[in-house]
Order: sequence, then C-alpha cells, then structure tokens
Amino acid sequence: MNDRRSFSALTLVWLVVLLVLPAPMMLTLSLGLPVIHLGSLPAMQMGVVAYTWMLAAVLLSVRPRWLDRAVGLPHIYVVHGVIGLLAVVAALAHDLFSSSTGLVKQTGTLALILLISLACWSIVFMSGWLTSRIPLLARIRSLVERLVHHETSVWLHRLNLLAVLLVFVHVQLIDYVSSIRWFMVVLDVMTALTLLLYVLGKARMRRQALHGRLVAHRMIAPRVHELTVRVGIPATTTWEAGDFAFIRFPGITGMHEYHPFSIVNAPSSDERPADGGDEAACPSPREGAKVVLWTFAIREDGDFTRGLRSVAVGSEVGLLPPYGRIQRFLEEHRDSPIVIISGGIGVTPMMAVAERFTRRMAAVVYTAKRGELLPYAERLHRLSQRHDGPVIIQEGRLSRRQMEDVVIPGAVYLIAGPGRMRRTWARFLKGRGVPSTRMYDEPFAW
Repeated sequence: MNDRRSFSALTLVWLVVLLVLPAPMMLTLSLGLPVIHLGSLPAMQMGVVAYTWMLAAVLLSVRPRWLDRAVGLPHIYVVHGVIGLLAVVAALAHDLFSSSTGLVKQTGTLALILLISLACWSIVFMSGWLTSRIPLLARIRSLVERLVHHETSVWLHRLNLLAVLLVFVHVQLIDYVSSIRWFMVVLDVMTALTLLLYVLGKARMRRQALHGRLVAHRMIAPRVHELTVRVGIPATTTWEAGDFAFIRFPGITGMHEYHPFSIVNAPSSDERPADGGDEAACPSPREGAKVVLWTFAIREDGDFTRGLRSVAVGSEVGLLPPYGRIQRFLEEHRDSPIVIISGGIGVTPMMAVAERFTRRMAAVVYTAKRGELLPYAERLHRLSQRHDGPVIIQEGRLSRRQMEDVVIPGAVYLIAGPGRMRRTWARFLKGRGVPSTRMYDEPFAW
C-alpha cells in the first residue's frame, strides 16, 4: 500500500528544487524586463536558475530533520550535490551569453570562479558517489587528504554563502533589472528567507547538540574501531533501528567537525515505539532526559577516522540527534519479510535492524573480502538463529545460486556496503522482478 511513499517524496523534492523554486523569479523577470533587453532574456533566465539552485543548496545543507525522515538524508545530499553542479553549468551558460562591465562583471565573475572552484573541490574531495565509481578520482582524493584535512574542506564548502552574496550584489548593480519591482521583491524575499532559515538551522543544530563520554574503545577488526558512547538524550528524541548519528571530538585537534556513523545497537525495550517491530506495546517515554549507550563501528578511511587511534576512553564526544529512515521504510512495508544484504562495515546499521525486527527476518547475507573483516559474524549468526530463513555469512563473493536463495517473494531488501556491491545487488534484484521501491539503502557517499 505504501510502496511508493518515499519514492514520491523524493520525486517531489526534485520537482520543487528544479522547477518550482526558480519559477517566481523567472516569471517576474520575463514580465518586467524592458523590451530593449529581451534578447538577453535566455541568458538572464539561466542566471536566475543558477541562483535559485544555489539558494536551494544552502537550505539543504542544514540537514532538515523532517525531510530526512521522509526522504533520507543521504538522498537529500545527493540532491544537494547535483543541484550544486547544475548551478555551475547554468552560471557558465549565463556568463557565456551575457555581457557586462565594471563592478557588475567583477562580482559575477568572482562568484562564478568561486562556484567552479568549490564544485571541482567537492567532486574530488567530498563526493564519495563519484570516487566510488572513478578510481582516478579516488586516488586523487587520497593524495589530497594527506595535505588538506576534511575539516578544512568543510569550512571551504561554506564559501558557497559568499558566492550567494556576490550574486545578490551582482543583480542589485544591474540598473534595468533592479528597476523591475516584483522581480526584486521575489529576489530579496527568497534570499532573506534562505539566509534566515540557514541561520535558524545552524542554531537548531547547536541547541539540539548532545554531549556524551566515550566509555569503551576497542579494535574489532584491522582498522575498524568500536566506540561506545554514554550520552544523555531528551525523552522526546527519536532513536530508531538503523539510525546514524553525527559525532565529533571537540577536545581533539582535527576532529571538531561532525561526521556521520551508523549506530550498531538497537534501542532498548523502553525506548521503542509501538510500530510493528518485536515489541507490540511499549511504555511511554519517561519525563525529562534519559541516558543511553550508543555503539559505533568505524573503519579508518580518512583523516578523521584515522584520528580515532588517538581517542582515549573518557574523551568528550559531541553528537547530533540521530538521522535515518531505515525503520520508517520497514514500517511502510509492515507486513513484508525482511532480507538483509550487507558487506564489510556496511553491516553496522543492519545489526540494529536484525535485533529490532527479528521476527520479520527472512534472510541474511553478510560478506567481506577477508574473514577478519567480519567482526559481527558471530553476533549476527546468533540473532539469525531466531528465524528459519537462509543465513549466508562468508568470506568472498556469493555464487549466483546463493544470491538466488535470498530472493524471497514479497520481501523488502535492505542493502548496505561498498558501492559496487550495492549496485550489483540492485541490478540482480531488479532482474528478478523486485521493484526499486522494495529496496532501500543509505549510502554514506556524500
């Protein structure tokens, strides 16, 4: 009944960002532009489109929680990255087919240079979606990381705000455009509202930030750290199976910026909503705050994660309330059996799902290139003994026969792991008639 809910929500986001947001400025510009300048209208419209997409990228960068539960934060970041690149293309078209002089040209050119520079930087350094598909970009990224920390990259990314302000000034300086009353009203309102929502979003993050303490730290596989954090959370904070949280270590140099990692453990019985999982009825949340333990399994992949080697038990941990919609996806398919397909460190959110939705588990797949990279094999096998479906936990790739064994009629599929593995499984399942609306993953490729 709800198979297309998240798909429709994501489609709606794309439509709003790509078409609805640019429409008011494009319309008022078209109606108010003097006849003598109508020949420049297409180029100017491209500039308008680029600017509205820049504003949309700024809005999405504050990680709206309500949108996360509806669409999924990883998918929001995909939208953020794509419209950022599209804005650069539109801005280039605007620059190629329009002419200006003086301060108008200088502000526009500076904004364009800034946009192109940030786009190139983001493609190499911040776009895991591309680096997972293009080995050359992955090698370049590895080399750059030795010179520039990810924390610096995050700060550079915030220069998008400066680009927005430069374009805003650029438009104000064009006299025949600034004289179009309704266009300027729409431009000013959209810009002011975007900046206001950005500031409020950042203030919300600061206000909702959680404070914890590292109580355990051990290596569970080569280059894989398991961290257990004791954190106090408000009773109203929603924590669901498969969620991930942004964490940082404010007392350690180079680890001040938040990074997302999946929570391995599921909520305990007094923290679960009555949502069709293994607890049919759960007590209401207690008044005030509560103390919980969140466990994270983190592989060393970049400068931040390599810094975990120096993080000692007792260290202060900053966190943001959890994000994720894996459990929401499972709730939307309440009557469907669940198939878990995970590879390597991608198993981390699946552990909580297996623990939380044991009765609905129909099949489990957990693989890695080497057996030593299956740190949760025993625990997952123990959880899987509670159901009768196939359980495949092994080193190396699955055979075609094994893949066929986990195609369960009417099931939903949670896929987590390396990009190539996820794409392989998605193609295989689609070839077996499984619609994309019954598959879900949250790739950390952003």
